[in-house]
Amino acid sequence: MDKIGQYLEDKRFIDWVFHPDEDIERYWEAYLREHPEEKANLLLARKVVGKFRTIDSNLSESQKIMLFSGILKEIERRQSGRRTIKLVTVISRYAAVALLFFSIGALLFYRKDNRDQRFLTEEISGQPSGPMTTLIRPNGQHIKLAEDKSTFAYQAGNKKLVINDSIQVASSEDMPGSKKNQMNQLIVPYGKTSEMLLSDGTKIYLNAGSRLIYPDVFEGKHREVFLVGEAYFEVHKDPKHPFIVQTTDINVEVLGTHFNVSAYPSDNVYETTLAEGKVRIRQNNAGLFDKSIDLVPNQMAAYNRDSKETKVRHVDVENYILWKDGMLKFASSDFNRVTRKLERFYNIRITFQDPMVGMLKISGKLMLTEKKNEVMDVLSQTASVKIVQIGKDNYEIMKN
Repeated sequence: MDKIGQYLEDKRFIDWVFHPDEDIERYWEAYLREHPEEKANLLLARKVVGKFRTIDSNLSESQKIMLFSGILKEIERRQSGRRTIKLVTVISRYAAVALLFFSIGALLFYRKDNRDQRFLTEEISGQPSGPMTTLIRPNGQHIKLAEDKSTFAYQAGNKKLVINDSIQVASSEDMPGSKKNQMNQLIVPYGKTSEMLLSDGTKIYLNAGSRLIYPDVFEGKHREVFLVGEAYFEVHKDPKHPFIVQTTDINVEVLGTHFNVSAYPSDNVYETTLAEGKVRIRQNNAGLFDKSIDLVPNQMAAYNRDSKETKVRHVDVENYILWKDGMLKFASSDFNRVTRKLERFYNIRITFQDPMVGMLKISGKLMLTEKKNEVMDVLSQTASVKIVQIGKDNYEIMKN
């Protein structure tokens, strides 16, 4: 099933699903004759893409964001039950493809009752790959950056985007044939981080393994973005235009505040931690009588994706936000939770010789600005374990 990604990335496959003709039919018939073992993967990929079609291209940012939420949840549902590091990579790749469909000008349709989500792509290019941070512009342009930390800032007034204080990119509004409500996609792979200053003055810190969908300029009553992964938000206050962070399962609404959202596809619990101000959390597709949850500073809301329940508790906010400053702080945290954060930050693989060791509670601080081997040495002392490097990017934890 993991192989369906190669078809989702193939423009000939997309044409076959949405714009079939005699030539493309002959191509795929010949392909199946040569590769009969791929029939199941091919049909599954076609079914996933075929669930989404269109009848309307005049969508708001909110409608595009909510449609993608449905696409990503469908992909996750088909991949459920195998939460390994390999699976995380696979889901992330499929998520990137789904995002790409509308980041480069796809026509989308969304009906508010969510009973019918339909999708059509006009054009698709190859999925961005490799270890680089990638910004996909509405015209399909891929801007790739090799730096461990990249910065993106929209200049006030002229709407130009400046990348790493040197690269200037024109607003999508100035692109030939541009349309309203077009979205950008910022992909931050494992081992990288990014900072984004949006056109409204909101600053976002994106953690490793995250994706952000956003417009060059916000329009309408709300300012909405879509997040996959983890980010810390410093929202510019604008009471007339609430800022909303959408994820696959919840949305977080604010007027002006500082907060952290962790919503990785591989995690069963999505966490929203408030540092300043006030936020309101709602479950996506909530009914008329479903209650929203308001947080005050130093509270964290943990939404369980299986039970659909949200638990609120007081926390030490630093434990959840210091990653943006290059530090990981943890207090009585599960060992395997700490290693999972390190895996994302350094793009490495950490295994436990004895799975029970992963359940140990540990406390301490790690400077993420250090080299990964130095961090592993500090972690082994903190947890009183032995950490052995196996290959370039693999580590095994064992009892002393």
